[in-house]
Order: sequence, then structure tokens, then C-alpha cells
Amino acid sequence: MHPTTAPVTRTRFHVSAGARPYILTAPSTPTAPKAARDFVHAVLRRTPLFPLLDTAVLLTSEAVTRAHLHTPHTADILLRMLTTGHGLRISVHGRAPVRIPPPAPGGQPDDYGLLLTGRLADDWGTTPPEDLPRPASLWFDLHLGP
Repeated sequence: MHPTTAPVTRTRFHVSAGARPYILTAPSTPTAPKAARDFVHAVLRRTPLFPLLDTAVLLTSEAVTRAHLHTPHTADILLRMLTTGHGLRISVHGRAPVRIPPPAPGGQPDDYGLLLTGRLADDWGTTPPEDLPRPASLWFDLHLGP
């Protein structure tokens, strides 16, 4: 899905029996992307979702970096991961009370993460804050097989 056409609301993610939620909270510091990468790697490395590991780690790093750049350094970044038998959904929530803008035409350097997400994720989008100072989030889905 092209980044400029990403849905604003989440699409239905089919949760089967045995789905497992994982949560990481990290301070909005330059080390947050590494903490998130290590977390996702630790969860996925010994599961049937291992084939998704590299893509999940890359997209998580991009999403957390973006959240860090748009979140006050006194706030936390929340990463939620839901794994199922057929795939996973990762959402990253920053504390910035703003909408996550779509990539600008011509691609600015901070838009590259969204371009990667649009190319590599099976589905992705943003959830804008409904009430300030509720956080905006960026989420993506990865699925096994066709």
C-alpha cells in the first residue's frame, strides 16, 4: 500500500486462539529504537513467526525512531505486539499529540521509514489522537505466506 493512501483507522486483524500480546515501554531517548529491536528479536527468534523477524525488526526500528523524533524526551514510547499463528501486528505509540503526516512528495529523509513500511508491511496505517494529549500511533501487520 502506498504511504499516501494508508488507511487512517486500523483494519480488522483476525485474532485466533493462542494469540499472544507483548508490551514494551521505553523512554524517548536515542536508545529506544535499539531497545525495541532487541525486544522484537527476543520475542520472534524462537517462534513459527521467525521468517518475519528481519522485516519486523526493521519496521519496528523505523516506527520507534519516528516516535522518538516526534515525542518529548520526558515521555515514554509504547510498543505493542500481537502475535498469532499467521502473523503479527506491531503498533508504536508516542506521546506527541499530533497526527502522523503522510510522506511529502519527493521524500524527505524522515519519510523514508514510512516508505519502507508501505513497501514491506502487508498492511499499515496510523491512528490519530482522538483527544489531546492522547498519543498518535503507527501500526503495521506482517503475515506468513500468501
